[in-house]
Amino acid sequence: MRTKAVAVGAVAVLVVLLLLGAWMLLGPSAVPAGQRPLSRLSPESLGDFSAAFDAGSAAPRLVLLLSPT
Repeated sequence: MRTKAVAVGAVAVLVVLLLLGAWMLLGPSAVPAGQRPLSRLSPESLGDFSAAFDAGSAAPRLVLLLSPT
């Protein structure tokens, strides 16, 4: 009986974590006032990214690349 309760609890925690992860990935994003909105880098948006990166050459810049692999 106790092992069944532990298994149900573990499944419930896993479901909650998966839902939170999906919400973080697919949910709305917010940025500070004055900052450009977040965007996804793709072959179509590479020109916009390059222009924005080159425009801020007087200020420090950060490129963050996240990959699931």
